[in-house]
Amino acid sequence: MKKIHPHDVGLILGATVSLMHIVWSLAVFLGLANWYLDFIFSLHFLSNPFVIQSFDWGKAIMLWVITFAVGYLIGWVVGIIWNMVGKKK
Repeated sequence: MKKIHPHDVGLILGATVSLMHIVWSLAVFLGLANWYLDFIFSLHFLSNPFVIQSFDWGKAIMLWVITFAVGYLIGWVVGIIWNMVGKKK
């Protein structure tokens, strides 16, 4: 297996997870989040039990930062494990 750089994997995963939450925050900001949840739940034959709170910039930024950090950490660990498994072959 080809060796990968854990930092690069962390950046890619962190950016991807954070971007997904930026899109979610935009949906909340634009008032589309409740419609989206209703749609997704209805596809699964469920009713939406959640209430969307009002948009808050502080919470949104914290969401983006935390999801990036967690995504980076998971990606970094995956990169380390990938390289350890690759050495054994």
